[in-house]
Amino acid sequence: MRNVFLIFLGGGIGSVLRHGTVLAAQRLWPAALFPHGVLIANLLGSLVLGFLFALPVVRAREGLWLFAATGVLGGYTTFSTLANDSWQLLLNQHPGLALLNAAGSVIAGIAAAALGWQMARMLFP
Repeated sequence: MRNVFLIFLGGGIGSVLRHGTVLAAQRLWPAALFPHGVLIANLLGSLVLGFLFALPVVRAREGLWLFAATGVLGGYTTFSTLANDSWQLLLNQHPGLALLNAAGSVIAGIAAAALGWQMARMLFP
């Protein structure tokens, strides 16, 4: 039950952080058609998850991993919103932006995870 609570707590925190990221992006780009906030959340979440994964001390502590990776980062990042945003762009006759959003998020997300992993390895050899 403790692990479920840690995931629940982390997921709530991550979801609120994602909402704040989306709002901040909307303030920065108020008339933007592109969903900057979700992209930023997904890439930043990928970077942080890659960083955490490279730290054996984090992976070895189940409660910490469940709270941070499964909970916070699981709530912060969102595949369903990425998919829906891409679909909405397609419906609104913006196939190039839809492709950029979908493919760019996946490719840049992998790159961000790799960068986070490398950063952790450099900081904590």
